[in-house]
Amino acid sequence: MPIALLEALSYGLPVLASDIPANHEVDLPPEDYFPAGDVEALTKALQRKIDNPPGPDQALARIRDVEQNYAWPSICRQTTAVYRAAGAPEPQRGKS
Repeated sequence: MPIALLEALSYGLPVLASDIPANHEVDLPPEDYFPAGDVEALTKALQRKIDNPPGPDQALARIRDVEQNYAWPSICRQTTAVYRAAGAPEPQRGKS
């Protein structure tokens, strides 16, 4: 996962990301991606962001999305679900 991208989103900041597979794991809207190495596409995308900054509601929605899908509590729940689906015994808390 692209940690810097997730961190920016967690603050509600507008983002642009190259279209590499790791960045697509975050599932941004299509307009937030640009072809890797395409300076002209990046320039146009930056201009779109400057001309149309996200409003407070969009920023809050991104903050909530990161909290729900990428924060540690969510990651722990998802990992536990994978273990349960695989039939592994649940870890014992407080025992060594």
